[in-house]
Amino acid sequence: MKKKIGILGGMGPEATANLFNKIINLTEANNDQEHIPIIIDNNVLIPDRTAYLLEKSTNPLKYLIKSAIKLELMGADLVLMPCNTAHYFYEDIIKYLDIPMLNMVDIATTHVYNNYKNVKRIGLLATMGTYTSRVYEDSLKRFDIEVVPVLEEDQKKLLDIIYSIKKGNKDNHKEAVYSILRYLSKNEVSVIILGCTELPILFDILKNDKDIIRLKQVYIDTTYLLAKKAVELASL
Repeated sequence: MKKKIGILGGMGPEATANLFNKIINLTEANNDQEHIPIIIDNNVLIPDRTAYLLEKSTNPLKYLIKSAIKLELMGADLVLMPCNTAHYFYEDIIKYLDIPMLNMVDIATTHVYNNYKNVKRIGLLATMGTYTSRVYEDSLKRFDIEVVPVLEEDQKKLLDIIYSIKKGNKDNHKEAVYSILRYLSKNEVSVIILGCTELPILFDILKNDKDIIRLKQVYIDTTYLLAKKAVELASL
């Protein structure tokens, strides 16, 4: 019998749905009964994580803990949290759980280390909250991999793009994204972590753009990696 997955979602709803769909697509199943049972708490009332880390909003920790506990009480065997920025609170959340909670950031950085042995400098596209919290920098230290920062003005552009995607607008972002990717390319960065769960949604649209293809960069989809690991563990 497959383990039951709990998704601590709502940050944002489409990113939550993207994770759900990826779990479905990665599961080998011939019928409904062979799929993995999944509980989703689409808790859109969790305060903005980036706003808190920039000292502009309510601390979301108690909301995250309540959602995680709710999923456990509803029978989840493991918890996923499809929000990179929220992993700043990971250690504080798991104190309240008796079931495992996968660490999306560590899964992504371990994937980079295992698959790109010669890479010592990596790009990161993320929210300003994720940049401020340095969760990726701290995780990559284990492997002696450096994060090449994007310009501060580009961090603000990325945040605007991410919030625009949350509103449902996935169009007209190519020029801003391409400018950031070109900057990283000029700094000899060939592997880039999509460190916000809205960004894989956008990159699904941009992946066939000829200018972006020409940069020959690898984009690490953290949502996909989280889904893949969850399917592996739930199927044991």
